[in-house]
Amino acid sequence: MHAMKTPNDTFYPVQWGAQAMNLPAAWDITTGSAVTVAVVDSGIVAHPDLAGRLLPGFDFVQDAANAGDGNGADADPTDEGGDSGYHGAHVAGIVAAASNNGRGIAGVSWGARIVPVRVLGKSGGGPMSDILLGIYWAAGGELKGVPVNPNPARVINLSLGGAGECSAAEQELFDALAEAGIVTVVAAGNENSDTSTSSPANCRNVIAVGALGPDGKRAYYSNHGARIDLMAPGGNTDLLLKIGSEQFPAGILSTVKDDQSGEFVYAFYQGTSQATPQVAGLAALLLGKEPGLSPAQVLARMKAAARPVSDASCGVKSGCGAGLIDAAATLKGSATPTPTPAPVPAPVAQIKTLVAAFYVLQQGFDLARSPATLLEPRTLRNPYQLKNAQPGKYLVGAWQDINSNGEVDEGEPLGAYPDFVTVDSVARTIIGIDITLEPYRASATATRAATAQTPLQSLAQAIQERAPTR
Repeated sequence: MHAMKTPNDTFYPVQWGAQAMNLPAAWDITTGSAVTVAVVDSGIVAHPDLAGRLLPGFDFVQDAANAGDGNGADADPTDEGGDSGYHGAHVAGIVAAASNNGRGIAGVSWGARIVPVRVLGKSGGGPMSDILLGIYWAAGGELKGVPVNPNPARVINLSLGGAGECSAAEQELFDALAEAGIVTVVAAGNENSDTSTSSPANCRNVIAVGALGPDGKRAYYSNHGARIDLMAPGGNTDLLLKIGSEQFPAGILSTVKDDQSGEFVYAFYQGTSQATPQVAGLAALLLGKEPGLSPAQVLARMKAAARPVSDASCGVKSGCGAGLIDAAATLKGSATPTPTPAPVPAPVAQIKTLVAAFYVLQQGFDLARSPATLLEPRTLRNPYQLKNAQPGKYLVGAWQDINSNGEVDEGEPLGAYPDFVTVDSVARTIIGIDITLEPYRASATATRAATAQTPLQSLAQAIQERAPTR
């Protein structure tokens, strides 16, 4: 028996992935050294929980329209927001957020340093040409007109991909990276299909990572198949976690920015994009302890230490690779004590998101003329349509009923679009209104209706309370 290191970060208790992959026992062995991890993604933001963890990066988004910063490639890898959802910052936080500092979350490696390489623009995507240039630069490759990366990566995280075969250019680059001793970790993809159809996860000389939820089962979206090397915590927001008296969506919590307020916050995302940096962080821990290991040896150590995922839990015969990574066993190269169980998830039919366009009156809303719809949380940004909006002025709001009681409660995600939406002389369908959800906090003067309310009435009351002068 021995103590297991537990960081004092505020939100560590909801980081169920740390328990699932046996990180507390691993941190007793090492909390990591300054191994460089390149996050080749949508860029980075100056989140306080990433302070001291970031090295100089580069922006390879050459399409100025997609870049969102008014120019092409440059030395500023700042994520400009948009459809990216600050994806790169979320991934970077999983790898190496400042840990045991009394706030925020704990990164997998407390010592790793991040080189942010921006290859995905405001659209959330980018061409293969930009991505290959970014990977090459991250590894220390020389490019005409671009300063050499002063901190070549030992680990490269690619939480990105698309349908298709591994191209000759991709394979040539990944072979060269492996030859140079660089570990490349790649997301398997979120199409619930065979990973052989997703590039670059289907290339050789990369570690292909699938996603598990806190119930130990392959997440419904995760790709699978013989090409999967390892599984890691990626989240399943169809489940809830009960931590003490509170409930949380069973995603992966990490560092992002709030577009509307400009504040640096934390958000639950899910995907093989979130599973991949768990493996990249573990590779950094291992290489910090044993820097002489080759990429093949790193993968072999992780596979030998992984805990198998049964066919029943995977949902596909032999489709989850060697299984769930075990950080402590990987570092020891041998069996370790049974990890602390992750928080038990509570299955729910679905966590629904109610979106409504409230018809604005001089005082209050006309609910009879307020179109609404229920969404399932299947994607990071859920498309929706509010049909048959009559001519008039609307306020668009949204809310997730986490405890399924039909009432807006403290802490449940809620938000409203900051501007009115006006419909002209004919009925319209309202689409394309992005709403940022934040934990609801009742004002000191808030009063609740004594009679039972419908979910739409409850949302309307909470929206009016937050914006009484609209």
